[in-house]
Amino acid sequence: MKNPIYKEEYDYIFSRKAHSVRGASVVSAFIEAQILLLAKSFLESHVVKYEPKQHQEYRQSLNVLETNGLLSKPEIRQIEAFWKERNKAIHGPFKGMTREQWGKQNNKVVDLGRPIVKVLDSKIKSQENSQ
Repeated sequence: MKNPIYKEEYDYIFSRKAHSVRGASVVSAFIEAQILLLAKSFLESHVVKYEPKQHQEYRQSLNVLETNGLLSKPEIRQIEAFWKERNKAIHGPFKGMTREQWGKQNNKVVDLGRPIVKVLDSKIKSQENSQ
């Protein structure tokens, strides 16, 4: 189910090069995709067609995972904390953040995202193995 880009970007997230603007972007997109993939594979395994509304895929998928107990309350809190810091990185340069502050914020996003990527990856693998 995973394509080669998934493996390449997964490896990139955990490389030393990931502490950068690209690293923050990659880890953010990766977590969004993992959440969507996990929700979709869970629902499809229960013969439920899943077509979230465009631009709402992340929130709807996260709700599916939370409602069905695929993510614990601490995992949800960790994801929400990540998203809060990610938003600071995205909007920071336009709210007076210096380049140095922005770099530190992007690094923080990568560091917060890494454990989430690992947890979601293991849940995806578990879901794939159960099908």
